[in-house]
Amino acid sequence: MGMQFQKILVFGGILIGLLSVIVILVGVLLSNTLPNVLAPEERHFAFDYVIVGAGTGGGTLTSLLAKHSNGSVLLIEAGGPFGLLSRIPLLTTFQQKGINDWSFLSVPQKNSSKGLIDQRQCLPRGKGLGGSSNLNYMLHFDGHGPDFDSWRDLHNLNDWSWSKMRPFMEAAKAKPADMFEIPRDYSKITEALNEAQAQFSHKDWTFHRSKYNIKNGLRHSVQQHFLNEVLHRHNLRLLPEALVKRIQLTPGPRPQASSVLVGIKDENNQELEFTIEVGRELILCAGAYQTPQLLLASGIGDSSMMKKLGIPLQHHLPSVGQNLHDHFNVPLFVSMGVTGPTLNQNTLLNPMTLINFLSSGSGPLGNFGVVGNVASHGGSSPFGITFFGAGAIDEAALMSISNFKGPAFRALFPRYYNSSQEGFVVISSCLQPRSRGSVGLINRHMRRNPLIDPNYLSSEEDVACNIIAIRSAVKIVTSTSFASLHPRIHWPKLQECSNFGPFERDFIDHQPSDLYLECLMRHIGLGSHHPGGTCALGSVVDSHLRLKGVDNVRVVDASVLPRPISGNPNSAIVAIALRAASWILKSELNAGSDAK
Repeated sequence: MGMQFQKILVFGGILIGLLSVIVILVGVLLSNTLPNVLAPEERHFAFDYVIVGAGTGGGTLTSLLAKHSNGSVLLIEAGGPFGLLSRIPLLTTFQQKGINDWSFLSVPQKNSSKGLIDQRQCLPRGKGLGGSSNLNYMLHFDGHGPDFDSWRDLHNLNDWSWSKMRPFMEAAKAKPADMFEIPRDYSKITEALNEAQAQFSHKDWTFHRSKYNIKNGLRHSVQQHFLNEVLHRHNLRLLPEALVKRIQLTPGPRPQASSVLVGIKDENNQELEFTIEVGRELILCAGAYQTPQLLLASGIGDSSMMKKLGIPLQHHLPSVGQNLHDHFNVPLFVSMGVTGPTLNQNTLLNPMTLINFLSSGSGPLGNFGVVGNVASHGGSSPFGITFFGAGAIDEAALMSISNFKGPAFRALFPRYYNSSQEGFVVISSCLQPRSRGSVGLINRHMRRNPLIDPNYLSSEEDVACNIIAIRSAVKIVTSTSFASLHPRIHWPKLQECSNFGPFERDFIDHQPSDLYLECLMRHIGLGSHHPGGTCALGSVVDSHLRLKGVDNVRVVDASVLPRPISGNPNSAIVAIALRAASWILKSELNAGSDAK
């Protein structure tokens, strides 16, 4: 009788779950109708503030200006609304390569990516309201003070020290009720990490359980945190599915942005172009790849590059598109001899997984599976180690979004065929990589993808730093703190690295040679999707984020980061946008006082 009752309970739970999904779907479909969309007859109007890009920087800035400015605001976005998939945390990867992803590819890499097709990295970027904050893994990072102090000390940016940025980082953070922190007892991995924190207390390592921008089991991105509440404001207009193709500057020694050329595709896929005039400020928030692309396509950049591409020069600014930086990850798969639980088919097909998610937003569907990280900021090579609680890695899904060649993927995940495998992926990376790349153009057409060269591992210091990170990760995984998990590190057996390892002893003492580890990272390392630096503070924009030599153009996105953030950069971009809004609103206030 008890068993029958249990079956009825499970069936009832699934039925309630399905009904809940239908209700959520209907709600989302209804909410996808955007208010305040700029009508065709309005498309020759001027706006005080024209914001290009509705991602993390643009969404945050729009919210502040729409609420507090006395001016009119136009937010232009190349995509439309994100769908339901973006709200369910675990389904994040299924958005990549979809309609809300720009799906960029790097140029073939010279020093890395040898296990990837054509040595090209997949570079996802969000396309639509919320931008990459609706496509990312939702991880929150409180910030690391010395990052900002290094901007002050190494780049003469006194306005950007930690003491100046800390209040904005605090303001960028969602309320505790709008965030989710992985509990200590979440799984055997989090319990082992908790023990390791005590075991390695003599090291300069800091242990963190993951904090997510997740509320009640659903993504709580910039769109939910900032943008949605202002979409009905009378002074705001939206222009979705529209691409800004060119910025027009006034001629003269001190040019200003007078207008932008916008293109929209009609139902016959024909391009309709029109001009939007800029009253006070043009604010570029298109991200580390597309902000420099738009500037270069507009003839704002290095004069020799403009000449080579046949683009009329409007403003000589040599560093546009240079200084591209990104974190670089080296993953290792570790299988476990006990039930974790970790993400695998058994976990996901368990009816209680769906019931728990729909009833309380808890369980594996309610986060992305990154349970914690360890960071070392000491010495000249700060590094991070991330623990991703996935036991079974879906070959078709991950190969598609990572561009792996089959043999490299199967070497990295030798148990790819076992859908019930328990385990985790330990990911090592340098927090302050020295390698620098660039963003360039094939031609001036904005509907063509930019040329993106992250130039991963071009610095030997990054190779050395990654080796330190991997060896530190191995120390943690092979420590007594993890012993109860019966972990087994699967050192990839790559044909191209076979001269260096792994040898039989490497699976016993876990001390493979530096040459093997270097070969490994140059074959299977992946970018972190944290691009920045291409319109850097101090070189392309001034300390108030204004384009050098052009007073009414600001850049408010990750492209302004002169150096990497020692963690996930999303919250830092929110803080930068909050700071930019304070300057814009203050100048508006001063202008009003002067007028009186």
